[in-house]
Amino acid sequence: MSKLVALALVILWVACGSGGAPSSLGSGGNSVIGGSTQMGGTNGPGGTSSVGGLSTSGGNHATGGSATSGGSSRVTGGTPTTGGNNTTGGTSSVAGTLAAGGNKGGGGAGSSGTSAPSTVGGSSSVAGTLATGGSKGGGGAGSGGTTVLSTGGPRWVGRVDATDPNAVRFAWQGAGLVATVNGASIAVKLRTEGTSTVYFQPVIDGKMATRFKVDSGADQTVTLASGLAAADHVVELYRDTEGMYGLSTFLGFTSGTVKGAPAASGRLIEVVGDSISAGYGDLGSEPHPNWVANPACHWTADNSTWYQTYAAVAGHALNAEVSTIARSGWGMYRDSTGDTSGVLSSVYANALGTDNTAVWGFVPKASVVVINLGTNDWGTGDPGTPYETAYKSFITTIRSHYPDAWIFLTIGSMLSDPALSQVKTRLANVVAAFTATGDQKLATFDLGTQNMGADGSVPTGCDWHPNVADHLRMAGILQLQLSAKLGWQVP
Repeated sequence: MSKLVALALVILWVACGSGGAPSSLGSGGNSVIGGSTQMGGTNGPGGTSSVGGLSTSGGNHATGGSATSGGSSRVTGGTPTTGGNNTTGGTSSVAGTLAAGGNKGGGGAGSSGTSAPSTVGGSSSVAGTLATGGSKGGGGAGSGGTTVLSTGGPRWVGRVDATDPNAVRFAWQGAGLVATVNGASIAVKLRTEGTSTVYFQPVIDGKMATRFKVDSGADQTVTLASGLAAADHVVELYRDTEGMYGLSTFLGFTSGTVKGAPAASGRLIEVVGDSISAGYGDLGSEPHPNWVANPACHWTADNSTWYQTYAAVAGHALNAEVSTIARSGWGMYRDSTGDTSGVLSSVYANALGTDNTAVWGFVPKASVVVINLGTNDWGTGDPGTPYETAYKSFITTIRSHYPDAWIFLTIGSMLSDPALSQVKTRLANVVAAFTATGDQKLATFDLGTQNMGADGSVPTGCDWHPNVADHLRMAGILQLQLSAKLGWQVP
């Protein structure tokens, strides 16, 4: 294009609409990731202000329609395995005690929680990774619950509240479970509260099954797969909707015998980000001819999937579990409107999304923390050195929880110059400051900029966000960094 036009998106958050949920889901087929690879320019849709060289991650939350995707194939990592002892029941659960104590706001360590195995319907399982003590976003490390190895139930992925072993709660996108389940038909019971609809992505024997939604109201039983061989199957189930939207509760398997879970790979990626990392509108398709969104699409739960975000794609390809702490419109130092209270550090210790009633215990330990924050910080221009100061404070908090983890400082893919260069310079300054103290396990890199074509006609996701094809491109960059720094290779 002859000139790169810039953008700052001002974000209006509106809850998504509801609808009926399917009662039975197919187990087959790899899903595909769609659209053209995105690399490029930025501009604002009508009604938003332009700021040189940038666009913020967010967009208008609305209840309006959704678009579908197509295109490149999706890869999931890992070899399905079986494990655990055979049980007689079809219901899985999680055990563990909630640890109390400590200061919820600032320093102060809370007391440890200890979990124990519990048996429900013949299958036992475990969690115990939740604590109410310790630091909530700021300085000081909180103590965590002690994880007990599973003796026959599912293995929990991401942040969950297993205080009630019969009703395991979770909210962050990507939180869920992995289990070995025996049977020709596999079904689960789920509950949605605090929002109208939450989507889930099941994976059966390494293949994406049909994505489904659970509406608020009565508990819902969903068949994840049927017509399977009467044998052991590896079942994964992930919350696919952003963590700011309500609460999900897993109420057990209602069909199929839980026999434990495959052993974890020992690879855990924790992601801290904004709407890009949450998967905002990535299944949508929005062209911008002459740099005007036409037709425009906006966020819905239906058109937004975490499972096909850059970090999830890269992690699963490398047989790593991924825990994503992301909130649309927020930043490191300030949100897209300049409000310094809209920052991820304020919810980083939360176990249940933006609900601060339960604090996470930071167990298991992350192998690497990927931070993608800055797009919204630049929503009203360069925030200056306060951005670097906030970043350093946040990294200090991360180090208190994960002293041995790599920390990646990234940016992409909605910014262009001059904002992109400004962010990269400030990230390099932060890395240099920690390197000077002897911390050699920080790195910074750019996830690139969307290519919207010469005139903006190459579609993005909704509200100028990356679509699944651009997430696939970004996943390739992240995967190379993970392989280079941690030595991880595709299984």
